[in-house]
Amino acid sequence: MAFQKALKESEVPEGKVAKAKIGKKEFAVIRLGGAVYCIEGVCTHEGGPLGEGSLEGGELVCPWHEGRFDVKTGAANPETDWVTDVKAYTTKTEDGYVWIDF
Repeated sequence: MAFQKALKESEVPEGKVAKAKIGKKEFAVIRLGGAVYCIEGVCTHEGGPLGEGSLEGGELVCPWHEGRFDVKTGAANPETDWVTDVKAYTTKTEDGYVWIDF
């Protein structure tokens, strides 16, 4: 695929999650340890908005039913067996923006 401009870097402060939408596709963008990560923005359980979730350690927690996903890989935490893995995307920051490769 190709990198697409998603949102301003300033919209994703350290230790936070932001929602991004490109076309009809939703993403959860996370800044953790200075790096920017991106996973699919819709929870695999009941479609919760992962971009509105919270961070606990290296996991993004869905705001609806607390499914947990690794921010780097999109892997579902086995303790939250009601969710399945989501796709992780490569990101880059350039000219003050976060870009997502999808």
